[in-house]
Amino acid sequence: MNDKQPTSGFVSDIGDESDFNSTRHNGGFTNISEAYVSKSGFTRMFSAVRYGKRYMLKCLKPDFAYTPTYRQALMKEFEIGLQLDHPNICRTISMEPVGELGDCIVMEYVDGETLEAAVKGGNMTEDKVRKIASQLLDAMEYMHAKQTVHRDIKPSNIMLTHRGGDVKLIDFGLSDSETFCVLKIPAGTRGYMAPEQLKPDAQSDPSADIYSFGKVLEYMAEAVRSKSLARVGQKCAAADRARRPADIAQVRRLMTGKVRSLAVVNAVLVALALVLLVVIGVMMNARQTAPTSTPPTDSASVGATNKVIDSSLW
Repeated sequence: MNDKQPTSGFVSDIGDESDFNSTRHNGGFTNISEAYVSKSGFTRMFSAVRYGKRYMLKCLKPDFAYTPTYRQALMKEFEIGLQLDHPNICRTISMEPVGELGDCIVMEYVDGETLEAAVKGGNMTEDKVRKIASQLLDAMEYMHAKQTVHRDIKPSNIMLTHRGGDVKLIDFGLSDSETFCVLKIPAGTRGYMAPEQLKPDAQSDPSADIYSFGKVLEYMAEAVRSKSLARVGQKCAAADRARRPADIAQVRRLMTGKVRSLAVVNAVLVALALVLLVVIGVMMNARQTAPTSTPPTDSASVGATNKVIDSSLW
């Protein structure tokens, strides 16, 4: 019997079934398909699968692939994203060369839709808006604690997962951090960009993210016709930076209405104090203007030098 001949048609070389060499030139990724191309920017996005798990790849457009400035910008985005590990922020995994795409930022795949698509779908409620706003504030507070400013918070950069409707903040292409001294230029999207960010000497400031959050909140509040949320959004998106909430904690107080309640309590206390002062003033004035009365005098004791007179002699 010939040992080299298989005894069954189902016997084959394992190398034919799992040839990892066939995908190594693409970094192990298969099913690579274009998902998004920035119209005005310099990047494009692809979805891809590696070992059965889906990822997102972000790389430069071919026209920008060999330009040092844009390569530096992509590397900056990767390094900032790699430092952020939060459940409401899209996770950055690595940066790898992927075949003809060149160097790519490898990120988690978010199974969901953008906030912009969700609002246009008409399925928003005030409870959902409050949940989205709360999780977005969580992400912003975490970023700001790491001295990182997103600078491009807008509905199309906020993903909502299909399962649970949780927030995933994406696209750190315009982000900035105190640890970087390169690419310090004005950045953002008009309509969601703080006015001071338009200045040539603009500095990265968490207040700019609070402004953008206010605009996003106004956008959602309009969809659910919530006047209370719209007022909070207007305060956050004040053109004068000094009139905006100083930090995320203050924004949270605005969201819960505690600032307004505290103002009402303070007004009531001030009013009661004024009433009390008025009452005390009236009482003191009445005491000062009252006529002084002389005590009654016993007629029998007048001129008697305090001698007691027996009433039986009267």
